[in-house]
Amino acid sequence: MSDTVSTPRIISILGCGWLGMPLLQSLVDAGHRVRGSSRKPDVLSKIEALGGQAFAIDLPQRLPPEFMNECDVLIITLPPRGRAFGEATTENYLKNFAPLADWLNTPDSPTVIFTSSTSVYGNVEGLVTESTPPQPATHSGHAVVAAEAWLAAVSCPVSILRLAGLVADDRHPGRFYGGKGRPIPNADAPVNLVHRDDVIAAIHLCLDNDQRSTTYNVCSAAHPSKGLFYTKAAEALGLTVSGTLPGGGNGKIIDSTALRSLGWQPTWEHLDLSYLVP
Repeated sequence: MSDTVSTPRIISILGCGWLGMPLLQSLVDAGHRVRGSSRKPDVLSKIEALGGQAFAIDLPQRLPPEFMNECDVLIITLPPRGRAFGEATTENYLKNFAPLADWLNTPDSPTVIFTSSTSVYGNVEGLVTESTPPQPATHSGHAVVAAEAWLAAVSCPVSILRLAGLVADDRHPGRFYGGKGRPIPNADAPVNLVHRDDVIAAIHLCLDNDQRSTTYNVCSAAHPSKGLFYTKAAEALGLTVSGTLPGGGNGKIIDSTALRSLGWQPTWEHLDLSYLVP
C-alpha cells in the first residue's frame, strides 16, 4: 500500500477525518503530491506534518482554486452525519457537494473517487451485488444515494466505493455492544464489515487501475452472525454484552467479487480479531 508509484499524481482529499487522514499518509508515502482539507486547525497541522498540503475548507464554502487546480484525482470522504442532521441530512449533504460543480464539469476535471456506503442497500435480504437496486432505510443512506446520483450527473469519471461497516484498532467492534447494557438486536443477521486499511488498499487499487465510472462494494468475505461475532469481539476486550435478540437471519450479505477481480486482497478477510490491537 505504501510502495512508490511510477507516475506520481496530484491528489486532493476532501475530508481528512478518521479515514481521510491515514489515507493521506499512505498516498504521501507512495510518492503522490497530496492536498488535504479540514475545518480544524489541529487537523490541518497534522496534514502538514505528514507531508501533505493543508487547506482550511468549511463546506459549503467555495473551494480554494489552489485545492483543485491541476488536480488529477479528487477523493471525497465526507460522512453524511445522519444522526446530527436527521431529516435534513440529504439537503445538508448535497450542499457540501454543490461547490464541486464548477470543477467537475470542465475538460480538465479530475477523476473522482467517492467513499459511499453499503447503507444504500437498506434492509434488503440475501446476496447483494453492485447491481442490487438501492433501498436506503436511514437518513444517511438516503443522503449517500442522493450524492451518488449527483456525481453520476457530472462529466468527469467517478468511481464509487460502497463501504461496509468500518473498523480499525481505534474502532474495535467489541465496543459496539460490549459494556453498553443493551442486547444485540437481530442477532442472527450476517455481519458486513471491512477494515480501514483494506479500504485504503481498495482506493490505491482504483488509482493503480485508473478506474473509470465504476461502482464497487468493499466488504470482507466472512459474514458470521451478529450475535456470535459481537459477543466474541466484546470478550476480546474483556467486556460483556447483555444478551441477544433473535432475528435477521435472512439479512443482506455484501458481495465484493467485482473488486476482488481487480486484485483486491483484504488483510482482515476473515474478521480475525487478533488483527485489531486494542
